[in-house]
Amino acid sequence: MVTERESPNYVWRDAAVGALVAAIAYFLTARIGLSLAVPPAYKASAVWPASGVALAAAIFWGRGVLPGIWVGAFTGNVADYYFGSSGFSFAAHAMVAVGIATGSTLQAWAAATLLSKWVGKQDLLATGASVSRLFAAACIACLIASTVGALSLAIAGFAPVSEIGLTWLTWWLGDAVGIVLVTPFLLVWISKPNRTQREWIEGILLMLVLLLVGYIAFADGFTNDALAASVAYLTVPLIVMATFRFGKYGATSSLLLFSSLAIWGTAQGKGPLVFDSTAESLLSIQAFAGILALTALSLAGVLEERKSEANLKSAAITKMQDLLTEVSTLRSMIPVCAWCKKVRNDAGAWEQLEMYVQRSFAASFTHGICPDCRDRADDHDESLESGE
Repeated sequence: MVTERESPNYVWRDAAVGALVAAIAYFLTARIGLSLAVPPAYKASAVWPASGVALAAAIFWGRGVLPGIWVGAFTGNVADYYFGSSGFSFAAHAMVAVGIATGSTLQAWAAATLLSKWVGKQDLLATGASVSRLFAAACIACLIASTVGALSLAIAGFAPVSEIGLTWLTWWLGDAVGIVLVTPFLLVWISKPNRTQREWIEGILLMLVLLLVGYIAFADGFTNDALAASVAYLTVPLIVMATFRFGKYGATSSLLLFSSLAIWGTAQGKGPLVFDSTAESLLSIQAFAGILALTALSLAGVLEERKSEANLKSAAITKMQDLLTEVSTLRSMIPVCAWCKKVRNDAGAWEQLEMYVQRSFAASFTHGICPDCRDRADDHDESLESGE
């Protein structure tokens, strides 16, 4: 019987909804990312949250969302003709948008394919190894969009050839950071955490403290660089604390919250990671956010792994205790029929001894004849032959 979810109509409908959601989400996050784009082309961003949205959609809905990702990437970039001030024609913007959208779509497909082979249906933060594979997939797949995008900008004349190297590096780091910050957050929070009201309040308070410290360090405009750097370091133990206390939910939430604030502040020329040029400043904050994400997510993966091992151990202990209880019950008294040797089970029904033991202990039987019965059978055969 084919269920509704397995039917072709449902699959197409599910893919269409996913593609529409992916297109809208990619367009909105692309516009946010382009607000932090660096010169000269203003297409490469310090962080590209749309790459994380695209990968999460490809993992959750499958390849059917790829057209939606392409549409969202195309419209998000071609909109620069109306909102930007580059002076290029609509045709030039459209040509660049086609190249960027194609690279972004191929990037999402490649990253989802790699994670499907390396991690499978397992949670991306289930183990430390799965977190490492997420980072590896992001670094490899993001080579596609950064290369196609940088070449598209150079061919269309949006960026001089001498700046292509820096544009490519910024693009690659921005997409990779976007994946490691946004994709785990979306996939983790799809399933609602089972937390008490007290834990929710504690988590919100911790996020507010992290937000306050991050704002002071990266957006308040400290004139004392040493003091700003000292305050920035306070965010690290707060993120680690959130990871230990709330696992993958705390890690992904604190990373996304802090990194968004830190990148935005650095782009405004504030914080301890501001250098002579905006590009250098954003590269430094990209590296800082990436290293922090690797640390926190790896820690979350190890904690999830140990939690799973503890659950398996607890289940094994519970099963062993149940078996011991059954053995104790068997030792106390087993009702056996004196004539047919059937056993009365817990439900009051009589069943063969072999069936009772096999059902209770998952044991299997092999049948044979003991020496006494064999001798008795031989005597019986001899009696028949002699006519007695």
